[in-house]
Amino acid sequence: MNALGDMKREGLSIQAISELTGYDRKTVRKYLLQPEGPPVYGPRRRPPSLLDPFTPYLEERLAAGVWNAQVLLRELRGRGYPGGYTILKDWLQPQRVAAAVVAVRRFETAPGEQAQVDWEHLGDLEWEGVLHKLWGFAFTLGYSRMMMAAAALDQKLGTLLRMHEEAFRQLGGVPAEILYDRMRTVWQGADERGEIVWNPVLLDFARYWGFRPRLCRPYRAQTKGKVESGVKYVRRNFLCGLLGREPGGLEDLNTQLRQWVWEVANQRVHGTTHEVVMARWDADQFALQPLAGRPPYPYVDEELRKVARDAFVHWQGSRYWVPWIYAGKEVWVRQQEGRVEVHYGERRIAEHPPAPRKHMVMLQQDHHAGIPLSARQERKTLVHIRATAPAVEIRPLAAYESLALAGVR
Repeated sequence: MNALGDMKREGLSIQAISELTGYDRKTVRKYLLQPEGPPVYGPRRRPPSLLDPFTPYLEERLAAGVWNAQVLLRELRGRGYPGGYTILKDWLQPQRVAAAVVAVRRFETAPGEQAQVDWEHLGDLEWEGVLHKLWGFAFTLGYSRMMMAAAALDQKLGTLLRMHEEAFRQLGGVPAEILYDRMRTVWQGADERGEIVWNPVLLDFARYWGFRPRLCRPYRAQTKGKVESGVKYVRRNFLCGLLGREPGGLEDLNTQLRQWVWEVANQRVHGTTHEVVMARWDADQFALQPLAGRPPYPYVDEELRKVARDAFVHWQGSRYWVPWIYAGKEVWVRQQEGRVEVHYGERRIAEHPPAPRKHMVMLQQDHHAGIPLSARQERKTLVHIRATAPAVEIRPLAAYESLALAGVR
């Protein structure tokens, strides 16, 4: 009875308990309601299976995160497995249920051991008459639930890396591992063996800062509950509370969000730990890897763009001026360390602060400097010539009269 009760308290359904124990659902329900406990039967002898010689290999592959039955069947066939797909599928089913139980029991993590990241649609917000789609980033320390949150206008890899580093700075260090949802910015899929193919830039970023990236496995959704509820918490409590004090732009929004996180979210009594989030933060800080003055990871958002005829180049929804002599040429636009740079070959030809919002025109004070005056005069002269009537010889009327009389003769 205690074992059934423990499973029920961990959140397993009647169906899941039935599959784990072998009891009928009605039997499970009956003995959960009655104190005398379930009947005790002797162990049943299971007939041998064609899969038995291959179970050690299967357990290795499951531990490596390979749960796809078709992939496993292909690998087993290469090792001489004579059985069919159904035997393997039936064997996998209780393994998946057991994996869910392990995920529930290991949900809590030690100080400094893990942080969890999620990045999803946060909501839509209007400022200055334009509706903006916002993406919410949540970085939550697993032990204390201390949170850093931010909003962005895109889900680019460069934005994700910058937000990681801001979280390291705000929370006081780097955890041993970071758990991610299955977002395409982080992983590129699975190879023919079913193993994770990480984004190589993310892997290099992880090596630079000294943490292990980990992907949330299928059938273990409980391991990411902290972060997903955190993003919903921001959406339901912070965004809804903005009515009447709408931000003037993304920077203003993030300023308000950071204040709310530190004064409200991180000061609350957490529903799982039943402790104030900030009170548990000391233990996390002590165990986190120190930043040790390390500079930001050298990643650059860079794209090839063509300069328009009016000497502007488009970047992330706004227009940036470049010297007029580069009109029509292809240039590299990159954003790093709080500035937008435009390069032609190895030469930097323009530098601007990032536009605070989309649809802006970013100029420099001397943006007309260097345009030859002759070019302006030539254009005006052409217009003048087109507008001027052709010269016509003026003759007296008597000349036309004499010509008419000559024609009569």
